[in-house]
Amino acid sequence: MGKIVHIVLWKLRKQAGEDGFAQAKAAIANLKTVPGPETFHLGPPLLDGRAKGFNWGLYSVFASPEALQTYAVSEAHVNVVEKHVKPNVEELLAYDFELE
Repeated sequence: MGKIVHIVLWKLRKQAGEDGFAQAKAAIANLKTVPGPETFHLGPPLLDGRAKGFNWGLYSVFASPEALQTYAVSEAHVNVVEKHVKPNVEELLAYDFELE
């Protein structure tokens, strides 16, 4: 199996305010330090009209499905998801596929 692309889109809660929004983005950005992703990019949409309300996105590439799974269950990743993402996100979409 080839490399795996992992895409996550978030609709960050407006109720979280600027502080919650900034904390969530900073925590998500710190996932760059977790072993696993070969490529890791974060950012807002370039064209809001096409984003369907999603206001933050992640694009990462992993060497294998096993590398993605190891990352997904790592303590650092789970901590960010539980403490920073879930409280500040109203909707999330994750999508993974294999590069050919």
